[in-house]
Amino acid sequence: MPASISRPASVPQRFGRLWWLPCGGLGNGIDDDAWAPILEVADDIVAPLLAALRAAGVAAYAARLTPAAAGRGRSARPPRCRLWVGTSAYGRAEETLIALLPSLTSGRTADGHR
Repeated sequence: MPASISRPASVPQRFGRLWWLPCGGLGNGIDDDAWAPILEVADDIVAPLLAALRAAGVAAYAARLTPAAAGRGRSARPPRCRLWVGTSAYGRAEETLIALLPSLTSGRTADGHR
């Protein structure tokens, strides 16, 4: 049996943001101690979402989904990103997204195309 890789999590703050989140993404400049995924969106609306969450004081981070995570056989689907928010302001993030998303997604079809 192969040995598992162990990462000590007794002091997660010492690892920083990338301990919780995939590398290569984009944050809004606010940090948090813990993160939770909240939404998957087309990558063309990530910038306004990050800006709105920053204005609301919510830590946010987005990273492009890998083809395997986005689902196989959906090549016609536009690139997708997963959005994480800091858990200390999760409720505020939900309120912000509920208010903003209708204006950002109007005119899109069910598969995310404009």
